[in-house]
Amino acid sequence: MGFIRTKTIKGKEYAYLVSNTWTINGSRQNVKGYLGRVIRPTKEREETTNTADSEFKEAINSLITQELINHGFNEKLMRDKTKIDLENRKIINGKKNIVLGLNEGFLCTYTLNNIMTLQLKGHEEQAGMQLATALVEAGLKIDKETFVSLFEKIYKGNHKTKDKR
Repeated sequence: MGFIRTKTIKGKEYAYLVSNTWTINGSRQNVKGYLGRVIRPTKEREETTNTADSEFKEAINSLITQELINHGFNEKLMRDKTKIDLENRKIINGKKNIVLGLNEGFLCTYTLNNIMTLQLKGHEEQAGMQLATALVEAGLKIDKETFVSLFEKIYKGNHKTKDKR
């Protein structure tokens, strides 16, 4: 797994998936793939959504939808030519993949897939860090109560399925 790095070329920002490898001379970054041009919509409002009664994926979808609405997208998750398809996990502008710079992270096809297919490993503290990292990387800003609720949904769900094997 890597991280997202942005580069500015001719005044426009582009995002790449990058991983680090360590050599004798220090770390080297390897570009694993191009993610798309970065668009940074401005935050217009500060509203939250209640995810207490929903499953993990439904809760993530509603959190993403609310964050996008807070950044000026309409209910159909469209703004200008930018369209977000949560069902197919695609973020496009016209026909090209793009990356949305939200809060402290980036929402793109890679981070959407990452958070939707998240499998927590390790004990509670490690699993909590994995979930928190995935949420921040995707640009989602949530309060403590919502985080605890999400963590309980996914962590208990993962451990129930492992116990049945």
